[in-house]
Amino acid sequence: MKDLEPELKEQVVELCNKALEAQEEERYHASNRDLLKVHDLLPSPKEEWKAYIWLLSNIGDNHFEQDEFAEAMVHLDEVFERDETSFENAYLCLRRGQCALELEQNELALELLSKAYALEGKELFEDEHSKYLKSIKQATE
Repeated sequence: MKDLEPELKEQVVELCNKALEAQEEERYHASNRDLLKVHDLLPSPKEEWKAYIWLLSNIGDNHFEQDEFAEAMVHLDEVFERDETSFENAYLCLRRGQCALELEQNELALELLSKAYALEGKELFEDEHSKYLKSIKQATE
C-alpha cells in the first residue's frame, strides 16, 4: 500500500477528521459526504492507497448506522476482499456480521459474529442490539 504525498495527505487527514467528527455527532450523511470527497482525492488506482480500506470501512459503518444494510454490505464486502487482515478485526467482523444478519445471510452472519465474539468477547456487543449476541447463542445451542 502506498502513502500519499504530504500536501495531499494533509487535505485527506483534514477531511477525515471532519468526517469522524460528523460521525461522532451521528450526522452520517455529512460524514459520508466528506469521506466521498477523500475518495475523490485519492489518485487512481484508488485501491493502492492506505486510506482506501479505512474509507470503505467508515462509509460502510455510516450506512449501517442509517439502517442501509445493503449499501453497508457492499463496502464491507470490498474491505474483506481487499484486506486479508479484516478477518482479525473484531469490529469489522461484527459490523459485517450484523449487516449479513439484517440481510438474512444467516450462515455468513453466524460466522462473522462468532469470529467477532471470539476476538473481543461479550464486551464488543454491549452497545449493540441484543439480537446479534442472541443469534450466536441460538446457533450454538
